[in-house]
Amino acid sequence: MSPAKPMNLAVFLARAGLGSRRACDELIREGVVTVNDEVVEFPRQKVTVDDVVAVRGEPVSPRGLRYLLVNKPKGVASTRRDPHADKVIVDLVPRGRELFPVGRLDVDTTGLIVLTNDGVLANRLMHPRYGVPKTYVARVRGKVSRRALATLRQGVDLEDGMTAPADVRLRKQSAKTALVEITLHEGRKRQVRRMFRSVGLPVEDLSRRRYGPLTDKGLEPGGHRELTADEVDALRRAGEQVADEVSGEDEGQPLPLAAESPSDANSGPDEATGGSSGPEG
Repeated sequence: MSPAKPMNLAVFLARAGLGSRRACDELIREGVVTVNDEVVEFPRQKVTVDDVVAVRGEPVSPRGLRYLLVNKPKGVASTRRDPHADKVIVDLVPRGRELFPVGRLDVDTTGLIVLTNDGVLANRLMHPRYGVPKTYVARVRGKVSRRALATLRQGVDLEDGMTAPADVRLRKQSAKTALVEITLHEGRKRQVRRMFRSVGLPVEDLSRRRYGPLTDKGLEPGGHRELTADEVDALRRAGEQVADEVSGEDEGQPLPLAAESPSDANSGPDEATGGSSGPEG
């Protein structure tokens, strides 16, 4: 049997789901982390899974956390089960039934979705009002006026309230359609389509091209890849920023993790979306 591979204590804590490496650095410097019953305040202290690591007296250990980026094609539902869809997004990746999608896109919307079994992170990233920035490219029908762009940028009064200001730019205008890029921080149901419809620009095609620090570069529709350690850390920092924004509010319960119980992966509600009300596209 090969010996346990040593790692920095901050990395160990991050892999245990306690936050980004930066947040774990701060936790260690606070003097609340022990290794084999001794307080350690040096984030780069080497530890292995054979060491007994505790935070405020509670033992912690790295979990089998998985983080995948999927470029969802049309016709695929972004849930774990859907009797009305030919295919669901967890079927696109190996052992996908152990994972939950972070947020949703409707069946006709393409683009990026993160799949993970890190429920705490997912719950933070899906806060409906303070989510990570998400960039979409929409092909809309009609001529895009300066007034329409200004309205979208300032916020649109929808049936469920005024939207937050958005970053919007016209990428291309042809005779009958246009390509418009829009970046949102919210996650309301079918928000992008409703915003464009409100200014007289029905959406014909919609794709999410960026999710927080992640882009679809090199990832074909239907493709997937594991996130790098730096990308996971960037998502954790984004989640911590959300937590700061909503401090004092109820974040809700962390998402149930399919990997924690074999029965959870095959029964019960699976549209666990935290604060998100539904498909964002």
